[in-house]
Amino acid sequence: MLFWSLLPIVLLAALLFAAVTPAQAIFINNIEISKPDISNYPNLTLQFRVINNDGSFEKNLELNSVHVIENGQVITPDSLDLLEPGLRLVVAVNEGPTLANRYAGVSRLDQLKNALTQWAETKTITTMDDFSLVGNAGAVASNLTSPADWIDALTAYQPDLRQATPGLNSLSAAVDLASVSTDSKKTAAVLYITPMPTEDQNAGLEDLISQAKLSGVRLIVWLAGPQSYTADTAADILRRAAIETGGEFYVFTGQDVLPDLSLTFDPLTYLYTATYHSRIKSAGDYSLSLRINQGETLLESDNLTFTLDVAAPNPFFVSPPAQVERTWTETKRKKDSVLTPDTIPLQIMVEFPDGLKRDLVYSRLFVDNKLVDENTSEPFENFNWDISKLTESGTHVISATIEDSAGFIVETVELPVEVVIQPRPLTWIGKLFAAFTVQSIVLFVVIAIAGVVLVMLAVRTLRQNRADAASKTRKLEDPLTQPVLIENEVIHPNAKNPSKDEWPHIPGAGLAPARLLLQSSGSSAAGLPQEIPLGVGAFTIGSDPKKAKIILHSPLVSGLHARILKDDENQYRIQDEGSGAGTWLNYAPVSQYGAKLLHGDLIQFGTVSYRFEMYENKPARFSVEPLEDQS
Repeated sequence: MLFWSLLPIVLLAALLFAAVTPAQAIFINNIEISKPDISNYPNLTLQFRVINNDGSFEKNLELNSVHVIENGQVITPDSLDLLEPGLRLVVAVNEGPTLANRYAGVSRLDQLKNALTQWAETKTITTMDDFSLVGNAGAVASNLTSPADWIDALTAYQPDLRQATPGLNSLSAAVDLASVSTDSKKTAAVLYITPMPTEDQNAGLEDLISQAKLSGVRLIVWLAGPQSYTADTAADILRRAAIETGGEFYVFTGQDVLPDLSLTFDPLTYLYTATYHSRIKSAGDYSLSLRINQGETLLESDNLTFTLDVAAPNPFFVSPPAQVERTWTETKRKKDSVLTPDTIPLQIMVEFPDGLKRDLVYSRLFVDNKLVDENTSEPFENFNWDISKLTESGTHVISATIEDSAGFIVETVELPVEVVIQPRPLTWIGKLFAAFTVQSIVLFVVIAIAGVVLVMLAVRTLRQNRADAASKTRKLEDPLTQPVLIENEVIHPNAKNPSKDEWPHIPGAGLAPARLLLQSSGSSAAGLPQEIPLGVGAFTIGSDPKKAKIILHSPLVSGLHARILKDDENQYRIQDEGSGAGTWLNYAPVSQYGAKLLHGDLIQFGTVSYRFEMYENKPARFSVEPLEDQS
């Protein structure tokens, strides 16, 4: 009997719990994330909120506790920021007699106004929130930024509820007002205070719910009426409106205590933003969720689906030349003429068909599949093609390769460029020979032969005369004054420095400070550059055109074999780059730490030998070396 007597009380308590608990439990231990902002792809930014087990916003997240799960792949964000953009709150009152019912001398509407006033009093004057109030006739107050002004508007709001007819006007105006965003980061929410809707109003409610979802407006519904509304199917549409928009649903009878508004509204004023580097490299639909580890608590959001329409970039040359002509400069001395130009500027443009413009990692220019220029920083679009070594006309193929920050590596189409080398201007001697006829050439040859014969006769006569004079002189010479030959010693004169015409030039810089001169011969020297000018900076040497600038086609030369550079003290150094056959300096191995180069040093890259020479190197003094004993 006791059980049956207590049953109504238990059921009533359960109904009250069901009415209050769902309104607050929606946000407990919950992660709410938005679809990512893809405008800065491959860096995607998502916004999220974390509500802890007491219903408040979690403000103490650290970067290493947050992980993004993109299509099942766990990614740690690059940045995590806590923002307080504020709340854009619109209170919509569906005025009607139900809200005028009094309990303990206070109407339902006044109780609701008092709860809103008490919550507003907790706000500081510097709050980021703004407040609006809408009734059946339209907006009563719009976008108030001062809590005091908001309280005054609530106090002044005294509708005639007994004469009012409920409808959807207030909700429609509130959704429109909340959707008009002056700050896209503020959270838009509508607190809808209403009696039970009629069946005729359901179709209009469905439209307003859809509009709120599309505009990102949360619907927090306070249904005023008896406790039986909790189980009334007519209230299902309002309950679904709250759930589908991320809001709350609560049945208010006027006799129970209203929920804590700070737990409802305050978490909506804060927001986290996390930015991470996406691994997506193709268009399609992808899943995204967030996992947060707070000590012993592990929270994970629901999966959301987003669409990313991404494609590889499209690089192409801008106005590429079909033909390049090298001509000889006009000088007083024809032999001083040089071919120009030495370099050809080339430019590319990069299009992003997906509309997601992103940074480049590098851009490279290839000529005949050999790397000739590279950019690793801005500007990536400009190249210089060095044509100073081209002395014969021919067709060459140019192409460029880029890599963007998303990891796409793309190459332009290959384009042929014809290089035309103009004939060298004739000297006066050349012009003279060009003017000779066949008859004049024959006459010149005859005269030249006759001259040679005469010179030979004269030389023979002169030698004979000198021999006769020397024979006479020997008889008169004193043995004490004769030169003495010092045995076992030999004198080595220094080699003559090359002239400017024989020394290599660097385009735009003049004479090269140093050079490598080929020492190998035979089949091992086939196809190798005879002379390699060295200037300022680093010079990579190897057999792979994509890794090295100086190409040595030899079986024992690695793709990237060695590097020669000029240090801060203007000294040249050589270092090995982990080659297979090794780099040798004067028959001693060179390590990756490098060795100093001196004029005349012998360098070996595998079986390829070069002599290192510096321009205008001071010649050493004459040296006297004893001859080895041949006995």
